[in-house]
Amino acid sequence: MPKKPTATQILLAANIVALGALAIVKLSPYASAQGFRLRSTYSAASGRIPGTETHAVYVVDESTQELLSLQWDPRSKQLQMLGYRNLTSDAAEALRPRGN
Repeated sequence: MPKKPTATQILLAANIVALGALAIVKLSPYASAQGFRLRSTYSAASGRIPGTETHAVYVVDESTQELLSLQWDPRSKQLQMLGYRNLTSDAAEALRPRGN
């Protein structure tokens, strides 16, 4: 008659299986869609929208040099994007010589 496993043996087997699953996940290679990107640094400021009584939040991603303007919509209780600017292309455009 086979011996019934004890609670300690069951717990030990479960831990070995969990450790094996963790090793498989940890040692597996990254998927190609998970590209490497440096961490971004953000700065934010609020300001009044010209010609209105409402305010906007301007968020700058300092790593990618992108600017977003956002506004809170109380009806939908969500942030709405008002605009986007790529500051790098804006700076290049400002430095480009103009023809007369």
